[in-house]
Amino acid sequence: MTASADVESQSASERTRSRCLDTFLTVSVIALFIMFAIALAGALWFAKHIESEINGRKAEELHGSTDSLISEFPGSENAYKMQNFAYLRANESELKNAHVMAWESIPSGTGHTVGSLFDYHDTQRALRVKNSGSYFLYVKLSLSCSGVCQPGEFTVSFKTQENNSPKLTCTVTMSKGNREEPFSQTCWSVVTFPEKDYRLMAKSTFPGKLDNWKLEMNESGFGMFLVDGVQAVHHT
Repeated sequence: MTASADVESQSASERTRSRCLDTFLTVSVIALFIMFAIALAGALWFAKHIESEINGRKAEELHGSTDSLISEFPGSENAYKMQNFAYLRANESELKNAHVMAWESIPSGTGHTVGSLFDYHDTQRALRVKNSGSYFLYVKLSLSCSGVCQPGEFTVSFKTQENNSPKLTCTVTMSKGNREEPFSQTCWSVVTFPEKDYRLMAKSTFPGKLDNWKLEMNESGFGMFLVDGVQAVHHT
């Protein structure tokens, strides 16, 4: 009887520990999901805000002041918060296969849309991430037809010079014909840079030919912001 009681007691204890572990794992997953949802909401808001800023300006006004990009952020340290963000728009409309894409930042009254956590090199066409950490990375691609166009796919893969594995891959699928509205696709991912000074580049690829297709520069771009890591230093 004593041995049987011991076995039952041990089994009950193991079931209790198992339930506690299940509860802990469930709560942890829910907490991570909530944190990620908050980060995603912030990223989508930032992407939407940047996109509306670009689309709301004429081409000749794109080199003017973009102070509203900073002033829209709540609180008294708006400029500091912007330092943890980066946004670059496409700088070439021509589609090139197996090609490292060119980008450019948008000037603002006191700087541009590449915060101090980042540094974009025009010659290398690479965005340097100065600090290690986890970042939300997203890209929007928009392609239009300037004549008679065949169906096709256009893919952009973000890789680092230090590691050839893609951090993010995004593909736009275009159908046949020409129409006024472009074909667009938005993709995102949370990426981790274990060390500082990683250099991120975007390479375009497509099968066959994409005659008469072009990239809408004002509607195509990519952005990043720090999710978890060392914040940019705020100088007063």
